[in-house]
Amino acid sequence: MEDINEIYDKIMSKLNEGPSLILEIAERIEKDTLQTQTIVDYFAAKGEIKKTARKFGSSPVYFLEKDREKALNLLMQTLNNQEKALIAKIREKKVVNMESLSSAERYISQNLVDFMKKVSAQDNQTGQKADYLYEQGLSLDAVKSIINAKDEKPKPVQRETAIKKKREEKEPVRQEFNEILIKNGFQEPKEIEKGVFLCLYGQHSIKVVVILLNKKSIVKKDFINAMGYSTVYKTITFILTNAEKIAGNKSFGNMVNIIKTEI
Repeated sequence: MEDINEIYDKIMSKLNEGPSLILEIAERIEKDTLQTQTIVDYFAAKGEIKKTARKFGSSPVYFLEKDREKALNLLMQTLNNQEKALIAKIREKKVVNMESLSSAERYISQNLVDFMKKVSAQDNQTGQKADYLYEQGLSLDAVKSIINAKDEKPKPVQRETAIKKKREEKEPVRQEFNEILIKNGFQEPKEIEKGVFLCLYGQHSIKVVVILLNKKSIVKKDFINAMGYSTVYKTITFILTNAEKIAGNKSFGNMVNIIKTEI
């Protein structure tokens, strides 16, 4: 029977290569995903391994502290534009009084605990207690210094958010991408990430995700990434690719589909 220390060494070997999902770790230690999650979560509870609160597809992202930024960059692929905008705001300002945020931003922040934290503090200038969001990498001492150093007043952001959203909706899809999508039966494409689109598909105009991948090989990680979009947008995902080699995708069922085409 394999020793737990041997399993631990295999897990650490995998994580030393970079942030990983349960399916990837399970392949390394040769266990099923349920067993693997139990084992990895045990080490995460001891603080030896880090894990994200938000999931990439059906799995948290597991990582070592040195790779925290890489793990967050992987999670960013699951976020919508409003979530990314709030993260950018927190990273720019470091500490933000939650009263200065719109109700939508305050709600969104609840699902972004991997990127930001919340603390209640008393403002030295106003004497009032308020809730603040701050970048997850900051220490509480640094947060306290920033709060006491500035008099942050509520700022109306609804109009700014609406204008930004309207501008994003009008962003045109590049002509060559538009032609590829339409040629393969996808209509009204809207680019949500670089090379990733929401489109209408089929007789009943079902909303689907389409990923354009111009590469020689499609590997399992590409399918896991596609599955993440299927989970976030609650629909099936198509990968349009000119790849010569394509890994097996039976484990993803009909949620991820491959279409060979010229890109």
